[in-house]
Amino acid sequence: MTTNCKSPHKILNSNFLPSESSYMPPEVLTQILVNLPAKSLVRFRCVCKYWCSIIADPYFVSMHIKYSRVNCDKDKKLLVLKNSVSILSNREKRCSLTVVQANTLEKTRIFKKTGAAHGYFVLGRCNGLLLVVQRCGPLHQKELRLWNPSIRKSLVIPKTPLPPNLLDTAMYIFGFAPDTNDYKVVAMKYGKGEGDETTKMHVAVFTLSDQQWTVRNNGFNIEFSYYEGLLRGYHNMYKSNAIYFQGKAHWLGKDQSSGPSIEPTKSTHLVSFDFDTEKFTCSELPFALYKKDPLNILFLLGESLAIFSIFNRSSGVWVLEKEEWTIWFSSKDGYIVFSPYAFPWNNVFYCESDGGDRLICGNCSYNIVTRHVQKVNESKDDSSIELEMYSESLVLLKGYGAKDLMSFP
Repeated sequence: MTTNCKSPHKILNSNFLPSESSYMPPEVLTQILVNLPAKSLVRFRCVCKYWCSIIADPYFVSMHIKYSRVNCDKDKKLLVLKNSVSILSNREKRCSLTVVQANTLEKTRIFKKTGAAHGYFVLGRCNGLLLVVQRCGPLHQKELRLWNPSIRKSLVIPKTPLPPNLLDTAMYIFGFAPDTNDYKVVAMKYGKGEGDETTKMHVAVFTLSDQQWTVRNNGFNIEFSYYEGLLRGYHNMYKSNAIYFQGKAHWLGKDQSSGPSIEPTKSTHLVSFDFDTEKFTCSELPFALYKKDPLNILFLLGESLAIFSIFNRSSGVWVLEKEEWTIWFSSKDGYIVFSPYAFPWNNVFYCESDGGDRLICGNCSYNIVTRHVQKVNESKDDSSIELEMYSESLVLLKGYGAKDLMSFP
């Protein structure tokens, strides 16, 4: 269970302290260790009990996340999750995951490949943790788990308690609740439960601290059209379009009550879920973002929410600052330029580089200065490619019962 501590060195047992001849002030040692990669810190726990106590302390883990986030902004890395598909059986025959330097597209680390009968898919990411699902077994039963690739620790999440008779596929969003210092997985289904006369949202929340699901069906009067914006069909399953930012999950939804002028495929609102209050909110997008039927993709641009809007012969980036959407970048490159590289459209990332800042979407890296397009992953077989921003952390290192997962993927 997660605990709050003012400083890691204040909880140390006197038996853990080094001798006077080798003594280093705890503040200095902590400052040195917190700047190191997660992989190194896992090894350094073996140096002595004193170091192990600092590295495993919840306060240190939280502080390391903040430092990793700063380093990630300067030196971004991408996780490239690849599911190779057998053309004859239409089933995944191999999964692999590669770490790629975002500004150069050079591979920096390759995780061990496995011959999984079914593929893995990333449903969400937050503070170095990935929420992943594996289709396993002939009936495509799903195994849900939290995975920290930087320390290779994994925790299987129990089956959701949502009513099994609901026809809708469960959608998941994942994030961190700052007020309670806890991670949450939210499962949602829209349909009629047993004894229900009307269709409604069914919600269950899994908290990492106690590893329990809690059904929360009061106060979730969110319209189906907003919920529907989460859905992204992918290999006969549904994935979430939500991204985590500042204690909330955000995605693009549509308001069907706006009248017949709004086409079903157009995004009209920014929908958010607060992990602390566990409430939904929505705000309207600028009309310019959906008047010409563009493809809109929500992403993070530094410390702001942004939308990559792609039209037939143009594109642009809108940024949300102080509750106002403003145009940040525009280009004459549109569908014709991006579609051969970036399908399926899953995520967009912004990366600063010396040769020109990049927008990375799908399997495409677009230099906004030179307008050069480059593939992120050169795949010659029939594979599905997913990209996720890679941020190191020590979450799941201790205290949650997580197991080593050396062969995944």
